[in-house]
Amino acid sequence: MIRAFASRDALMQAAAETIANALNKGISARGEGVAALSGGSTPEPAYEALAALPLDWKRATFLLVDERFVPTSDGASNEAMLRRALAQALGKGAKLLPMYAHGASADEAAQLADTLYASKHIDIALMGMGADGHTASWFPQSAQLAEALDASNKRVVISVDAPNAAGAPTRLTLTRSALSRADAIALLITGDEKRRVLEDKAREPLPVDALFDLPGAAETLWAP
Repeated sequence: MIRAFASRDALMQAAAETIANALNKGISARGEGVAALSGGSTPEPAYEALAALPLDWKRATFLLVDERFVPTSDGASNEAMLRRALAQALGKGAKLLPMYAHGASADEAAQLADTLYASKHIDIALMGMGADGHTASWFPQSAQLAEALDASNKRVVISVDAPNAAGAPTRLTLTRSALSRADAIALLITGDEKRRVLEDKAREPLPVDALFDLPGAAETLWAP
């Protein structure tokens, strides 16, 4: 199902409220709300709107859906973007668990993040999509795509190589099996091109399609 919004401002506010509602459910049920958030430039206004909402932020934890294997000093860092956009919430006690680890190899960082993330119950994952149909760091051309999408893979976080990926070709990403345990999944996209890609019934299967086979009943939020 696609929920369409007349403007990107309305889309971002709806995304913020969707995440907040899921966090509140987790806080009520378990004493902790957990949201896995995607990077990139598209969702940043949604995170800023989220951070301005009146939640019990000390009981909220943020994970990354994926990360470019770069330090936070690099402009491509998803963690750096999230810390900037969520500054108001983090300043009130919310936690953000990183994927990147300074001084570690990509595989070592993935192992560390896997351990850090494994115990977290994801109330909601906010996903994005590229024009090539990738989501998270599940890129069509990645040699590790099958591993990332393997429903029997017990790993929460793996490292992948995506030669043509913007920002950095080496990535860390949540696996499909990790997202299969999320209570809810929201796919946030903008523009006519991405909607056409998503709705094209004649195309070959793309990584993003895996979201719609997950128990979390993925919902798409879209604006022109």
